[in-house]
Amino acid sequence: MIVLALCGSVREPSSTRLAMNTALDAAAAAGAEVRWPSQALSTLPFCDGRRGEYGEAVATFRAEVASANAILIGSPEYHGAFSGVLKNALDLLEEDALRNKLVAVVATAKGDAGAMNTLNHLRHVVRWMNAWVLPAQVSIPRASERAATGEFDAELTKELAVLGQELVRYGRLLANPSA
Repeated sequence: MIVLALCGSVREPSSTRLAMNTALDAAAAAGAEVRWPSQALSTLPFCDGRRGEYGEAVATFRAEVASANAILIGSPEYHGAFSGVLKNALDLLEEDALRNKLVAVVATAKGDAGAMNTLNHLRHVVRWMNAWVLPAQVSIPRASERAATGEFDAELTKELAVLGQELVRYGRLLANPSA
């Protein structure tokens, strides 16, 4: 079981990356092999809408997505939606790149309202790409403040761990329906 992590945050340290790592630790503990793309999403070329080749970096990224059974996608919320870096990476994929893959989503926000718009936008886009989206999701309000110590509180950590565990559990079922 391979879980690929796609992070829409380019900042380090990042509350989004911390949230994803928390979920990925649980996925690894559940038996998944966790991978990150070999190069940062921010270094991929801009998608210009053409089909076909964009060079070796995109070919490698597409192969990494193809090799994954499940994908964890995380993004900070910018102006009510997910980051442009993440959107560009998804746009560079072929239309069936996510077909029959399970996707889990997590999003972070600066304010009290959380990142529900980002989660809804991500769900819409990956369903359009024929992925299955895990019903569970995590929206993290005041994310930078909550991640200031380098870890989240016990309640949020548990919520993220459950997301990682469910991604592996249901990802296995989708990858091997006869099991």
